[in-house]
Amino acid sequence: MSRLAFLLPLLVGALIAIWLQRVDDVTLRWQLARGQFWSLEAQFLLLAGLTATNLPRFIRSLKLDRRWYRAAAGVSVLMLVLAGGVAPRANRIFYDEHIYQGVGQNLSDLHLAQMCNDGTVEYGSLQCLNGEYNKQPYGYPYLLSLGYRLFGVHEWVAHGLNLLCAVGLVWAVFLGGSALLGDARAGLYGALVLSLAPQQLMWSHTAAVEPSAALGAALAVLAALHHVRERSTASLLWVVVATAFAVKFRPESVFVIPLVGLIVLLYAPGELARPRVGLAAALGMVLCALDVAHLWAVRGEPWGATGPAMSLAFFWPNIQVNGGFYVDGARFPAAYALLALVGLGSRPLRGSLFLGLWFLAFWGVFLFFYAGSYGYGADVRFSLVSMAPLAALAGQGASRLHAFGERSGLRAPRPWLALGGALLVQFLWYLPQVRAVGEEAWGSRADVEFAKRVIPELPRNSVVLTHNPSIFLLNGVNAAQMSLAAGDAGFVTAVLGVRYGNGVFLHWNAWCNFDDPQQRQFCTDALQLFPSEVFREYSERGFKFAFYRLKPDGVVLQRVPGNSEPR
Repeated sequence: MSRLAFLLPLLVGALIAIWLQRVDDVTLRWQLARGQFWSLEAQFLLLAGLTATNLPRFIRSLKLDRRWYRAAAGVSVLMLVLAGGVAPRANRIFYDEHIYQGVGQNLSDLHLAQMCNDGTVEYGSLQCLNGEYNKQPYGYPYLLSLGYRLFGVHEWVAHGLNLLCAVGLVWAVFLGGSALLGDARAGLYGALVLSLAPQQLMWSHTAAVEPSAALGAALAVLAALHHVRERSTASLLWVVVATAFAVKFRPESVFVIPLVGLIVLLYAPGELARPRVGLAAALGMVLCALDVAHLWAVRGEPWGATGPAMSLAFFWPNIQVNGGFYVDGARFPAAYALLALVGLGSRPLRGSLFLGLWFLAFWGVFLFFYAGSYGYGADVRFSLVSMAPLAALAGQGASRLHAFGERSGLRAPRPWLALGGALLVQFLWYLPQVRAVGEEAWGSRADVEFAKRVIPELPRNSVVLTHNPSIFLLNGVNAAQMSLAAGDAGFVTAVLGVRYGNGVFLHWNAWCNFDDPQQRQFCTDALQLFPSEVFREYSERGFKFAFYRLKPDGVVLQRVPGNSEPR
């Protein structure tokens, strides 16, 4: 029986491999688009039930005084106030955040894992006539779809979800640090460091995927820590389901799997020989089958790179930026990094070693990615997935300094006041940075802000041709990819013109201004199909943004007053 249990994962792996070899890529994407929702729905329900069962037992096993939980609650409120009240609610990565939300809308309304290239929302529900399977994993859009089902399709849902993820990560660092390091004080200091990390605050009030990806990995680690303490079947199931769900957020989230295995190896190596581990591994492979298929389906995606997306050639230029990120003091408090170095060499060594390897895995992978530099555009967001272990190590370092202060004769609460005050003072230097929206992606931001001002003026039963249909579909406006119409007058007259009686509008957006010949050609080709008139227009710093109303019948329409909208 034990031998069969360990052969079962090999059998499941073989079945997955046979499936992927026998199906063509087009069919595979079709299968994934229809199967992802139901897989995610089932796994989320399992995760919610197992978390509700196991998390209270894990918390009780820590045997911490209630004052520690009150203090952690205070830190989580601090995170919520700073991220939700100081950091501006903004989009910082264009147009990915809108694509994620658009995929969430498709999952919510249609139960399909896709982004919509041609859709209508005339009657309050999305109908998509041309969908495309997206290259990104679907864990975060699925969570968005839960919010949309509960509260409706609104952009604030995505920002609210990330704020909740930030608060959850505070608790994960506190509980995980307390368990790994055997020191609630280290866990609390780690949670405080996390709540004062500038990039964590700024990106927690966006609609980016990284805050949820970081929480998913931290929850899997908590589940593994609980299992090596309790070693029950219920705790093992929590590990399997939490790990499988954590994999579904970003491509590098797959590193959660060896990290969970490392916890078992360090703290309960005997567990690896038990037959139920083989059964659990087989279950995990079943739960991750669609994730493996997803990676296989998108293996040829360039991810925006002109050459290989991953290469040793990127290591040296990336490490010069990403290595200095934590110590140069420009965007991350250097004092926090120094505390993490103190924590890395502190006892207990197993806990410190694990945290160091956790950080290394999620920090090091981007050193080989063409866009992995924290100085490349808005890709500093990648630092969030390694922030939890770094904060926990900093908490360990702060706890060691706290103990040194006590040995030197400082009585409570003086060590708390001294260290907490020092962390807060260091953070105050970064408050202007946290408050700023920043110049990054100003052109795309101006485009979206202009589009949102015009959306209420667009007539019902009309459609917008654009590079970014999700922006409009999320706001209840029919939209289609401009590339569908570029050079195809028949599509506009015979399809869009028939479907939408109140007009076809062309959105001259940021892509029409960027130095990208192909995307700019789509704009000019689509605009030259028919006579047109300006409906609304705006310019900023040399970029032109406009809505044109196409006139396939050649009739000259009366110009709408107020076409120019200076800000």
